[in-house]
Amino acid sequence: MQEHVSDTSIEFVSPQGEMTIYHIAELAQEFLPLLTTSAQLVVDLKDVTEIDSSGAQLLMLARRERLQAGKQLALVNHSEAVVSLFSLLGLLDWFDDPVLLAGDA
Repeated sequence: MQEHVSDTSIEFVSPQGEMTIYHIAELAQEFLPLLTTSAQLVVDLKDVTEIDSSGAQLLMLARRERLQAGKQLALVNHSEAVVSLFSLLGLLDWFDDPVLLAGDA
């Protein structure tokens, strides 16, 4: 469900498709173990086609856990679906990352 690339100082993860209640358990199983990595964690959201509050909660949990551990989390290449939901929920600034649509770089 997700692409995962590792380097010594940065872990990249790229969720693919839906981050919805119907897929969140599977996604969380793959994603949550990455929260303990000592490397910076970068979540590339360009391939997220649909996201609901369950997906947002998973990303919020990731941010909280990483901050509490003193580790970095970055969200990049926000898809239109992610920007739309973050806007609706008032989360555009909550993650402290610049919100750019995938392909706007």
